[in-house]
Amino acid sequence: MHPDWESEVEPEQRDQKAANAERDALRRAQMVERARERKAYWQRELALERFDEFKGEMRRRIQVEQTLLDGLEHSDTPTFILLKTYQRDAVHMASQPKTDCDEQREDLETRISKAAKRKRDLNETLRLTPERQGIKRDELIRKIGLEDDYIADLKAKLRVLNK
Repeated sequence: MHPDWESEVEPEQRDQKAANAERDALRRAQMVERARERKAYWQRELALERFDEFKGEMRRRIQVEQTLLDGLEHSDTPTFILLKTYQRDAVHMASQPKTDCDEQREDLETRISKAAKRKRDLNETLRLTPERQGIKRDELIRKIGLEDDYIADLKAKLRVLNK
């Protein structure tokens, strides 16, 4: 084997990396231009729209395009990740059927918020309960502990779902 064999391959790899970087930069520039065109289109449509019921959706679409532009211009996030997020957000979500994962996530988030509200209410009741009512205070503390455990369990399930 030739001792400089590895050094002979490196220039080709550098050329390939440079070509890939140039192609990615060109693709990013084209994506930025198209996103700007779509954003300008939705801004024009918003300005022309007479009915308030459609303006919210147009503002949402403008925001989606701006988010894509920010991701393309100000970060090094790979374009396929940006496009995956963009494609999910670009479609009007009301008519888009939710996936099982989205439904589970939404259910867990709702359950967490309800449990947190119950815990706040219990803490407020505990705060207002006179100290001479020891049995009632102990029961409230036990219920608060159960809510804490329940919330921790739900958050663990949500973390697993988000992975």
